[in-house]
Amino acid sequence: MLRLSKALNKYNANIRGLSTLRTKTPNDTTVEVGQEIEGFVVKEIRPVADFQLTALRLEHQKSGADYLHIDRNDSNNVFSVAFRTTPKQSNGLPHILEHTTLCGSKKFPCRDPFFKMLNRSMANFMNAMTAPDYTFYPFCTENQSDYYNLMSVYLDAVFNPMLRESDFRQEGWRLEHKDVDDKNSPIEIKGVVYNEMKGVYSDNQQIYNEHFLNNILPSNTYGINSGGDPNVIPSLTHSDLVAFHHRYYHPSNSRFYSYGNFSLENHLKFLNDTFLKDCLADPSIKDETKVPNEKRWTTSKRAHIACREDPMVPKDKQSSLSIGTLWSDINNTQETFELAILSRLLLNGPNAKFYKTLIEPNIGTDFSAATGFTDQTRDTFFAVGLQGLNVSDFERVESIYEDTIKSVIKEGFDNRDIDNILHSVELSMRHQTSNFGLQLLYGTLPVWNHDGNILDSMCVSEKIDEFKKKLSNQPNYLQSLVDKYLLNNNHKLVMTMSPENNFEEFRKENEDKLLKEKLALLSDVDKENIYVQGLNLRKQQDATQDVTCLPSLSLDDLKKTTDSVPLIRKNISSTPVFIFPQPTNQVTYFRSLINTSHLSHDLKTLIPLFCNVVTRMGTKSMDFRQFDQLVRKSTGGLQVSQSIIDSPKNLFDMKESVILNSHCLDKNVDEMFDLWKQIFTQVTFEDENRFKTLLQEEASSLANSISGSGHMYAMLCATAGINPIDAQRETYGGLQYVSTMKKIAQIDDLLPILKKLEEIGTEILNKSTMKCSLTIVENNSMAVKGLEGFLNTIAGNWEQPNDYNKIDKLDNNAKCFHHVLPFSVNYCAKALPGVHYAHKHFAPLKVLCKYISSKYLLPTVREKNGAYGSGASLSMSGSIQMFSYRDPKPIETFEAFDGVCNWVNSKKITIEELNEAKLAIFQGIDHPVAPMSKGNALFFNDMDHQIRQEHRNQIMNVKVEDLLNVANLYFSNTNFSKALIGPANNDIHSETNWNVTNHEDL
Repeated sequence: MLRLSKALNKYNANIRGLSTLRTKTPNDTTVEVGQEIEGFVVKEIRPVADFQLTALRLEHQKSGADYLHIDRNDSNNVFSVAFRTTPKQSNGLPHILEHTTLCGSKKFPCRDPFFKMLNRSMANFMNAMTAPDYTFYPFCTENQSDYYNLMSVYLDAVFNPMLRESDFRQEGWRLEHKDVDDKNSPIEIKGVVYNEMKGVYSDNQQIYNEHFLNNILPSNTYGINSGGDPNVIPSLTHSDLVAFHHRYYHPSNSRFYSYGNFSLENHLKFLNDTFLKDCLADPSIKDETKVPNEKRWTTSKRAHIACREDPMVPKDKQSSLSIGTLWSDINNTQETFELAILSRLLLNGPNAKFYKTLIEPNIGTDFSAATGFTDQTRDTFFAVGLQGLNVSDFERVESIYEDTIKSVIKEGFDNRDIDNILHSVELSMRHQTSNFGLQLLYGTLPVWNHDGNILDSMCVSEKIDEFKKKLSNQPNYLQSLVDKYLLNNNHKLVMTMSPENNFEEFRKENEDKLLKEKLALLSDVDKENIYVQGLNLRKQQDATQDVTCLPSLSLDDLKKTTDSVPLIRKNISSTPVFIFPQPTNQVTYFRSLINTSHLSHDLKTLIPLFCNVVTRMGTKSMDFRQFDQLVRKSTGGLQVSQSIIDSPKNLFDMKESVILNSHCLDKNVDEMFDLWKQIFTQVTFEDENRFKTLLQEEASSLANSISGSGHMYAMLCATAGINPIDAQRETYGGLQYVSTMKKIAQIDDLLPILKKLEEIGTEILNKSTMKCSLTIVENNSMAVKGLEGFLNTIAGNWEQPNDYNKIDKLDNNAKCFHHVLPFSVNYCAKALPGVHYAHKHFAPLKVLCKYISSKYLLPTVREKNGAYGSGASLSMSGSIQMFSYRDPKPIETFEAFDGVCNWVNSKKITIEELNEAKLAIFQGIDHPVAPMSKGNALFFNDMDHQIRQEHRNQIMNVKVEDLLNVANLYFSNTNFSKALIGPANNDIHSETNWNVTNHEDL
């Protein structure tokens, strides 16, 4: 898939690199270039001072395997193994192989050890991912025993997988009877990846992105779909898969990555002794997989693709156009860095050149999906365009594109905008996250995959210095890049996309044609084999797996107490203030919670829109462009969001809130609070054209989000049927809100809406219902004074003794909702009433949801029915939720949801299974928390140390009989709600009274 990168944000770890040939790691071991360590030779060492890390590049002597270690005093250790996988067909081979390697290996022969390790580990991240030209398998954990457990499972999976044909058929594709037990039922194409990619091809934006990549880099591996085209996937054979693995999942084609404070020597010893010591190098593999530079075109090219109509978007505004040009070789890290800055100057924010000329005239609804600078491929490229266009506007957009480029070359860029981008880099370098090591891996792999200098790519401060030097010596340097890469670049693609009325019918015809072609080749013996294979696969899926071969942590490996967070409580200007002293690396974090329960209903429905625009409309003393420049100069942005917060102690008690969020370098704290002061005292909602632009962006973004997050929308829709708090959430953020924004975006006279937003501002932009928090380095008095100055200058007197309010229960009628949208797969959800966080049944219900997710829903809905994902959870609002993602069989999925209680009662739950479910819960509870986020549970959710410790104890003490008890109490409840998002389905409506919403009618 084409992933548009925010290059500078991606390099969170990019700071000044100081070259050296000798270093001491935090483990106090001296390492030198040329030194041999456990079969590896140290090739390069580079300390990166600003983040207190040392990068070491090593090579395995015998196999030629490449190794990058980041030695840093961080407890969240990361490991990954990656292979360069460059497919030549769109049959999804690397993607299906990624799935199939995780279905059992020689040392761990049970089916799906990867998913089973999710419940036997304290990993805070486990995944496997396929990019257009590489596949990688990363995980993160703080526990050293867990680290080596996972390392052994991952490495055996990639180097010694079973690659059984049955696993290929389950994960990739297969011919199978619709009813496996009935040989007279129709034969269908099934498979997890097959259905996943059908879901991807239901998303117009995904289709557009993929085709843009295929067309601008057509002559090598990027010209095909590495994830797999559903019409081509059934051409892949099991023998092709095995041969590809044998050739390319070889140590000579591998790149190993480790990060954190565990011993490098132990990593290397484990890897060498277990997998590499007897492996001989084969340099020809890297030659075969090497991606050449794209041959530059002599003339520009055009392409047009069709897509499905989108009922969430006006019919006359469903076309897209993008113009892209090929830019630098990714291995030229200095130029790539500079071009990333150029891209931001052209695109990001209201002062950006293309934003002014393309977005503000409201020709379309937003930038097109392919817009941005892509530095994930061997040749980087830049694209810009619009979605939400009428076809008649295509020529106009192309003309604006050309005029904008010429204008940029003539006028150049505002130095303030350049400085603001460089400020954002400095701030991001100091901004500490809990997954730093993982983000560094993501930023490093694209360059590393093409044999670039990965250590050099981390040294962004050096690149900034070089960039500044070029600007000083050549004031028109950026204009020269625009001239070279945009104006006089023949490798230029103009791609358009428009809906076709019969797109879905044509897709279905192609699917049916493919199936008929497959069936026509089958003999009677083949058909009998298909029936037998289906039965055998079902038998394997139903078989009890012996997981004793898999390593596991025990509950004894977990800490017994919840970490406490230092807190200083103050009242400043009569406003409650929480101060959390943390090592923030000279960054101040400000948050505020403003209660909005006193607003009228018609105003509450517009709060999400208010939050989206309030910091982007400008103020009485400066327009939105001037204000945006100041925001970027001094902060990491001013964020405002709407939130409903559930009481941990009482069901149906909630806080309706607006949350303010910002951070800045300590030296800029006064400027940050001055910006908030201007929002509170001077915000204006008078610029109707600006508002229309922001409204179109919001409506477009929401419409595009449904296909990728359909399970979230389905769960919210379902819980809204049984929980009054979630009914509010659906209004503010579910499909109802998407439809509301669609309607508002089509209103000609927006003044009444603006008047209501102004009224919201008058009601809530004061300190009457506000509480604040600061996360700062201890004794940072400047931040406290800055907050005090802000609070002293805004209106209001604090008057909120209790910020929770009770909401009335809904009636107990069962409700089922079907939102008809033109997808080729479905998103299903079922909701049941549960309990609040502090209730004695919350912990066993939470454990039970983990248990049924891994032991029942995963094998039933994913493995048997072919959905890409499924699970169960318990929300803070007290709703039990079950869901499926990209699901071809909604009827069977709802049957599985309805059968949970009977299934649990038919099972003999073992102590080992119970403890696995508890471990899975503690993965979430004990996940690493960045300094900036410590204290959030207390500040936002009123979860003090006592409540969290009691919850921990309750989970530890859950017994098998507790799971049976809550299963019968809650999963047998006849008060439930269901939601289905997907194509029309008359079969499902025959069983239950469904409320059907056809979104084409909205």
